[in-house]
Amino acid sequence: MKLWQKIFLYTMMLVMLAVSVTSILLLKNSFNLAMDQRKQAASTGHEFLVTNFKSMLLSERLRQNVIVLEPARVIGYMESTFEEEVVKEGISFYDRDLKLVYQNGERGQETVQELLNTVAESGESYMQMKEDVLYIVSKESLETNTYYFLTASDMSDVVRMHRDMLGSVRFTSMLCALIIAAILLVVVKMLLMPLQKINAGTRAIAQGEYNRRVPQRGKDEISELAGNMNRMAQAVEENIRALENVAEDRKQFIDNLSHEMKTPLTSILGFSDLLLIKSDMPTEQRQEYVSIIKDEASRMRILSGKLMEMITVGEANVEWGKEEVQKLFEEIAASLSIIAQSHKLQFTCSCEKGRLWMDRELIKSLVYNLCDNAMKASSEGGSICIRGWFEKEVFFFSVTDMGMGIPAEEIEKITQAFYMVDKVRSRASGGAGL
Repeated sequence: MKLWQKIFLYTMMLVMLAVSVTSILLLKNSFNLAMDQRKQAASTGHEFLVTNFKSMLLSERLRQNVIVLEPARVIGYMESTFEEEVVKEGISFYDRDLKLVYQNGERGQETVQELLNTVAESGESYMQMKEDVLYIVSKESLETNTYYFLTASDMSDVVRMHRDMLGSVRFTSMLCALIIAAILLVVVKMLLMPLQKINAGTRAIAQGEYNRRVPQRGKDEISELAGNMNRMAQAVEENIRALENVAEDRKQFIDNLSHEMKTPLTSILGFSDLLLIKSDMPTEQRQEYVSIIKDEASRMRILSGKLMEMITVGEANVEWGKEEVQKLFEEIAASLSIIAQSHKLQFTCSCEKGRLWMDRELIKSLVYNLCDNAMKASSEGGSICIRGWFEKEVFFFSVTDMGMGIPAEEIEKITQAFYMVDKVRSRASGGAGL
């Protein structure tokens, strides 16, 4: 099940539950309120009938000028007073033995004996609801006799109204639920649309479209997620591009190295064959061929050394140590001064005293490469100067030459591995672009 389906179903269930519970509670409160009002009205009507009947008995006794009316006369007066056409409530009278002495209509017969027994034991009025009929019983004293007065009020209209309202509420709830479901479906789709775009963008990035970006709108959590996805995609794109550049540079370097190795190998094999074939070769010519073989072998040694240096530096662990920089640069100058003299170059080196944390061999390799490049770019009679100095706690050093220089548009590329501005000149001087 998809996320939007889960959100829609769970939210819909909660909404329907909330609407149903709220409707039922409101309807129940309304029904209870209506029922309480009808019970209050029935109780008031019961008391009114009892009071009115007692008053009528008193008037009849005065009219007949007797002290107490006979029970037969009281019952007859009940029949003449509580006719069914006059009084709508079901009315019943029971004597002290709980025997029926008068009944108006048939509804009084529906009551149970337990109701009368409860009033007889407690002596207080009692009210009970049974089968949509409200029964009220009170214990009354009429003409020195005890009677139980029962009224039965029909509550079916209130119950019927409650049932009708319950059906209407159910229908209305279903209709509202359908409307809310439609609105909720649209809202959920709109809210989760950015997630679908993020999902599509992530899928495209995973398939290799590293320049793909996810639309970012607003300032909510989804927008923040989109921003993080874009930053991740950019980082991946940059890393992939860097790896591609390194792979391309290394491939180019290997191609160049293979090409450069082929030339001296061809020369070595060719002149070796000549030395083997011509046994009577003159000494001068033999020495010339041997000198060529030696030069080509030296060139191969330099090229293989560059390759090993590249591999070693790329995989070496930095070995930190505290070194005296002036002593280190003096060692470098002692080694490079002889090479500079062989190229007929002036070489100077100066460095301030101080100690630094460094990897000694990596720093020497760095300075050697810079000086080697300076010598390759310089002509006879030129000068190369190495200088080192401190500014506060930072050490600076420079390698300066008076050579042909690098064009301004190529300056940004000088830190790219294996890059050569002039491949022909670099090949002639034994360079590899390090």
